[in-house]
Amino acid sequence: MTSTILIAIGLVALFLGYKFYGGLLERKIAQPDDSRPTPAHEKFDGVDYVPANKWVLLGHHFASIAGAGPIIGPVLAASLYGWLPAFLWIIFGGIFMGAVHDYLTLVASVREKGASIVKIAEKSISPLAKNMFSIFLFVALSLVVGVFAVVTAKTFIKQPELVLPSFGLILVAMFVGFLIYRVGLNIWLAALLGFLSLLALIWLGYQIPITLGGSYNPSHPYWFVLNIPSFGIDPFILWTLILLAYAFIASVTPVWVLLQPRDFLATFQLIFGLVLGVFGALLAGAAVKAPAVASLHLGDMPIWPFMFIIIACGAISGFHSLVASGTTSKQLDKESDAKLVGYGGMLLESLLALVALLSVTAGLYWLSKPEGVEGFVFQDLLKQSPILAFGYGYGELVSQGLPFITFAMASFFGMMMLNAFVMTTLDSASRINRLIFSDLTGIKNKYVASLAGILIGALFALTNAWTIIWPVFGSANQLIAALTLIVLTTYLIGIRKPTKYTAVGAVFMTLTTVSILIYQTVAFLAKGKTLLAAVAFVLLLLALLILKESYKVFRNYYNLPEIKLSQPTKVLLGLFFLMLVVFIVFLQKVSL
Repeated sequence: MTSTILIAIGLVALFLGYKFYGGLLERKIAQPDDSRPTPAHEKFDGVDYVPANKWVLLGHHFASIAGAGPIIGPVLAASLYGWLPAFLWIIFGGIFMGAVHDYLTLVASVREKGASIVKIAEKSISPLAKNMFSIFLFVALSLVVGVFAVVTAKTFIKQPELVLPSFGLILVAMFVGFLIYRVGLNIWLAALLGFLSLLALIWLGYQIPITLGGSYNPSHPYWFVLNIPSFGIDPFILWTLILLAYAFIASVTPVWVLLQPRDFLATFQLIFGLVLGVFGALLAGAAVKAPAVASLHLGDMPIWPFMFIIIACGAISGFHSLVASGTTSKQLDKESDAKLVGYGGMLLESLLALVALLSVTAGLYWLSKPEGVEGFVFQDLLKQSPILAFGYGYGELVSQGLPFITFAMASFFGMMMLNAFVMTTLDSASRINRLIFSDLTGIKNKYVASLAGILIGALFALTNAWTIIWPVFGSANQLIAALTLIVLTTYLIGIRKPTKYTAVGAVFMTLTTVSILIYQTVAFLAKGKTLLAAVAFVLLLLALLILKESYKVFRNYYNLPEIKLSQPTKVLLGLFFLMLVVFIVFLQKVSL
């Protein structure tokens, strides 16, 4: 099998999915009516509710949802299970679950006047479901803010060439936003100016790598900006604080000033990198060196449910529902734009996941390389970092398929692309967290609401608490997806629309996340990691609580029996649950 065949299959499948399945959802459920004003017009405030051109909004949505997940997830999945299971889940999961999840969340939020997914949960299920969901999401997003600040800070230290283009893009975006929204310049002309400025910034980044607390070197032509004083503060801590301060500013700044133009311009960078990866895979014709199926049961990590958690954003991600209902729905100009932005944005992310998958399975050698042959071994790079494995694999694939681009250029651009995803997700997560905190507490002051999430994110980042909790974040993220699909199903019941498009995904993702949370609770206890076990157990209880609340809606719609449990029945259910735990322990081969 070659990269050419696989990327061609992926492109055709995703295109057909958008055209036919996306079109089916548009006809059967969304039924857009452009005469109906969207929240961006109806509740315009110049800060969060601002209509955007559909291409600008696609840029914001795609840049916000596509963090490191669709790159790191497929890399790890390929190393564990081979390329075929990951390839199939990315395509079918993306078309029939992930894109459905994103698109219908956006549609529901727009119809509910820009309401977040937790507000929709309150209306379609109960206030209790809304409050529990809100607290969970606030903590999860604060964790994302802290972790992404840490990841970006470490990237800036390791690759100071990225500093100038990353921060320079912010100023360029603000200028482009001014040209579009205040001067009235044609959007594509403004975008061209912004893209050319971005290319110049990338070139300057090569010439002027910026570090904090470096040594004085008067012989270097750019010594005055190369080494910025750190005032005795550890560079990692200082970069983290700078990034958190940026996240705070970005979360309260009107979207037309920074968020819309920044994500729009970042998307040119991301799409450019994505196009290079696609054409590299198409033209390289590189043989896929990884096995189709490496293993279906790796000790305590069987392919189900683990692979469906590991791949995450490449197929479906709960974080997307927060972006769709938190920021994107408040900027949608016309209802008919929702399919391109919601359904299309997710499929672009699935395509990115395919590029990441092929970068490491076709661009790198598996286990070892033939003697005398140049190249890199997947497992050797993976030991250092999955990001490094992607960067080198992407560089190999692109430089093979497009010989006029060197390996060094391609791998740097791959890293730059990944860093742009992380930065855009950082500021979007901060803004969404502000909105959730306001909904939860009633505090409308945007500075106070934003500061609450930033401070908790800083606590996670600077105390290294994130390293303790992060192992369960993948499960938490997919639990959000499962709960969102449950909320969407109850919402569709309420508006008398077909539920099968969300219900199947809701059942599958609920079974997957509940199973892995049971496993993690037991496995962490077995390893003495009581805090992680407690977190996993709390997430499990959250899922069961919202399921219990949702059953009331399903009972009336599907004519299900009312469940009134006698004491003996409760005891039997408890024993069944215990047997399920024991079975999963046996299945995972956990030694208690």
